[in-house]
Amino acid sequence: MGFPSPAADYVEAGINLNEICHYGGPSSRLYVTDRYQGQSIKAGSTLVIDSSIKPVDGHLLLARVDGELGVWRLVTILRRGLESLIDKDTFIMFGDEFMDDAIEVEGVITHAILDMRNDVFDDTPCI
Repeated sequence: MGFPSPAADYVEAGINLNEICHYGGPSSRLYVTDRYQGQSIKAGSTLVIDSSIKPVDGHLLLARVDGELGVWRLVTILRRGLESLIDKDTFIMFGDEFMDDAIEVEGVITHAILDMRNDVFDDTPCI
C-alpha cells in the first residue's frame, strides 16, 4: 500500500491517430501517394479515405480517372465536375446525373499525413 503518486494527475495519453483522424471501420482506409498530387500532397503522403461520406462541393476525392488513381476536387457550384489540383485547367465536366465508366470515386479524403522532413522552408525573409 502507500500513497498514490502526485504525478498520476499529470499523465497524458499518447497520440492516437485513429481518434484524431476518425480512422476505423469498414469504410475507412489509408492510401500512400506515389507522386505529387497538388496542394502539398507529395509522394509518400498518407491520405485517410472514407467511402461512407457523401461528397459535397469542395471535398477532395480519391478517384480513378481513365485507370489512373489521383486526387481531385469536387466542384458543384457554377459548374459541375472534377478539378485537378495539379493543373487548374484540367476539369472533367459532368451533367446532373454522373454516370461515367471512366471515373470511379474511391472516397472522400478526410485527412492527409505529410512527411515534412523533405520540405524546404525559406526562413530568410526578403528585406
